[in-house]
Amino acid sequence: MIAKRIEKIAEIIDLNNKGVFDVGSDHGYLLTSLRKKNDKIKLKGVENKLGPFKNLKDNTSFLSIETSLSDGIDELTNDYSCVVLAGMGYKNIVEIIMKHLDKLNFIEQIVIDSHTNIDLCRKFFVNLNFYIDQEVILKEKGIYYEIISFKRGNKRYTDKEIFYGPILLKNKSQIFKEKYIVRNKKIDEIIKKIDNKNSKKYLSLIEEKRLNDEVIS
Repeated sequence: MIAKRIEKIAEIIDLNNKGVFDVGSDHGYLLTSLRKKNDKIKLKGVENKLGPFKNLKDNTSFLSIETSLSDGIDELTNDYSCVVLAGMGYKNIVEIIMKHLDKLNFIEQIVIDSHTNIDLCRKFFVNLNFYIDQEVILKEKGIYYEIISFKRGNKRYTDKEIFYGPILLKNKSQIFKEKYIVRNKKIDEIIKKIDNKNSKKYLSLIEEKRLNDEVIS
């Protein structure tokens, strides 16, 4: 069974793209899902470790999906207009993009599923002249995931929108609210253990909880 997270990523990829370049494809489940949706779109998956690459190749070789044992977007060409960066952290995503920043010139859509610092990811791509096209939040095996689609263009966002996500903030789904209810419970546990109520950490957590309460309501 394909993970719900992978299914959601597949759903928000624009199949009118010239091609989809999937970084860190793992078993290739996203690419196989996209192939079922469209038998003509050009697809490529890359892995930088031999074990995962073998799995990727075995699972996609019969579906006209190109694979490569390479790093990041080293082999990205203008045959592709969509890049997927899923299942990795913010620092990894930034390193991959900054290594070949010029290659974004022919990219129209970037889809990310960052497991850390999702707000910094929003800010990073917005500063590279991409706007937030779609956002999805889901919970799988007790973990909250935010999947974001960026498309080429300029749009301004408030600090609040960057932190929570402009589309997620507008829709305020039950999963979205649940994420911050759970976070506030953790904040309560942490602040109980802080003796200095004037410390920077304490005041920062109190402010975070206040903002979370605003978006939950």
